[in-house]
Amino acid sequence: MKRSAEPAKARTVRRRKAAGAIGVAVLLALLASCAGEFDTVGEALRLLQPSLPNAVIGEPYEQQLHATGGLRPYTFEQDGGALPPGITLQNGALRGTPTQLGSFEFSIAVSDGNLNKTVQDFNLSVTDVPPPTFTLSTPLTEVREAVTLRVRVSGARELTAARVLVTWDPAKFTLRPGSVVAPGRDLAVLTQEAEGSLQVDLAVLGRSLNGEHTLYSFVLEPLEPPNNLWLEARAEFISQGADPNKRHHFTRISEGSRSPTPAGGEAQQSGRAGEESDPEAPDGDTGQGEAGP
Repeated sequence: MKRSAEPAKARTVRRRKAAGAIGVAVLLALLASCAGEFDTVGEALRLLQPSLPNAVIGEPYEQQLHATGGLRPYTFEQDGGALPPGITLQNGALRGTPTQLGSFEFSIAVSDGNLNKTVQDFNLSVTDVPPPTFTLSTPLTEVREAVTLRVRVSGARELTAARVLVTWDPAKFTLRPGSVVAPGRDLAVLTQEAEGSLQVDLAVLGRSLNGEHTLYSFVLEPLEPPNNLWLEARAEFISQGADPNKRHHFTRISEGSRSPTPAGGEAQQSGRAGEESDPEAPDGDTGQGEAGP
């Protein structure tokens, strides 16, 4: 007795199932061979910052932390220590406005997509408001006619007042009457003139000064030209700090050459607040005072 022939449709279904099973087996074999590649160790997870820039009290601070190696995405968290008051860790960045001076030690941990973790220690210093820089430009060559001198400040932060005392040789130069001029209307100026000296007290009206500004200018006239011009200048700057009841006082001394100098344009006599006083300053003058205008 002959076996009945298998229907063509059934044979087709059977063949497709067999082919599918073979395909699945091949795919599983490929995945197994690639498993080692997924487990291959690449660059080790680590933070890139060796250190952090200083923060200034009362000023906004932001420093993004960067990681490398491992498998993204990265997750950052504080792992010990204390951040400066006012600074927090937000999405891998240190942000905020510090409210306390000091040096603060803490640890930051970063984790990757493979749940690897590394920890790094940091030290963040919160400093006081840095002092401004005072600049008074004077000619290096002999002065044969009236010369305009400009008193400037740079790096100012919330500057509210200033006192600048400039002295010169009264036997060689005299101050032109009425020549003290402050640019704009945002400065109130009070002058005290004497033979061989000019003291100018300035008060900022409205908003405080930030950055670089010309505070005022004045004109000196040579008595018996030509004459070499040397100046001795003392400047005291008062800045409003983060604490509205705290004022920062800065004093510095800048001195020009008392001996003839070769031609060559203008020299910038500049210095930072808090520098040591001139050796020839009066006894008891430390170069940094607390009295303001």
